[in-house]
Amino acid sequence: MQNKLLLIDGHNLLFQMFYGMPNKIEGKNGRNIEGIWGFTGALLNITSQVNPTHILVIFDGEQELNRKKEAENYKKNRMDFTKIEENKNPFSILPDIKAVLEELQIKYFETTMGFETDDYIKEYCKIYENSTEIIISSWDTDYLSLVNEHVTLLTYKGKSTCFYTPEKVLSKWKISPPFFADYKALVGDKSDNIAGIPRVGPKMAVSLIQEFGHVETILENINHIKKDSVRLTLDIFKEELLKNIKLIRLEGTNDLPIPLEALSNQNEKRKTKEILKALNYIEN
Repeated sequence: MQNKLLLIDGHNLLFQMFYGMPNKIEGKNGRNIEGIWGFTGALLNITSQVNPTHILVIFDGEQELNRKKEAENYKKNRMDFTKIEENKNPFSILPDIKAVLEELQIKYFETTMGFETDDYIKEYCKIYENSTEIIISSWDTDYLSLVNEHVTLLTYKGKSTCFYTPEKVLSKWKISPPFFADYKALVGDKSDNIAGIPRVGPKMAVSLIQEFGHVETILENINHIKKDSVRLTLDIFKEELLKNIKLIRLEGTNDLPIPLEALSNQNEKRKTKEILKALNYIEN
């Protein structure tokens, strides 16, 4: 059987489940545990859908100064969780999520050395994609740039979970995965507070990529752009465009904290309620 590695963007799934559970769930001592319940259930559903031979969950280390955070406005639209009361703060249940992963014997780590989860996931893909099928679980579209015949992006939504292959990316956005970072650099990314280039909407971005390729090549051929307003705008905002692609394009890390052989998964068929009871979060 071929190896199948499931890489889970830990904070992405944590936030999705912490804020996405429709009802409050009360555990022992009256504690609200819907975020823990949701994460555990989603994790079990994802592993059931993928049936991986190996699993790794990666969390962003909050203590690390990320190289991207030096950018003036990068992610400045993100909430400051240090000012939020505990019961509304997803990071408050991170120790509980780690306990769930340990109960399931699933390996995890927090990022270090100024890198983010996506940088580590790119490194795992770079090292193992030619010998291992890889599924990335996240709603972050930055990962679409990694999709190829060996790498698939999974966006979890229960029974309606979507698997992005190269064909699906091309069908939806009209560009192939290696150019997705260039597309976002041109149109912007609201989730990370990255402004797009004026007068360059999705259709124009696709047209430029289809004609010239990556951002750097577009700028090299700026005099060949037929539309005057777009050519002038790109010339004015070329430094901003280069900053955008630097922020969005995944770099890798040249470091793998846990090798593939240590990520073996037993694919035990367990239930959410069973796990939370074993961890003493619920009684029955």
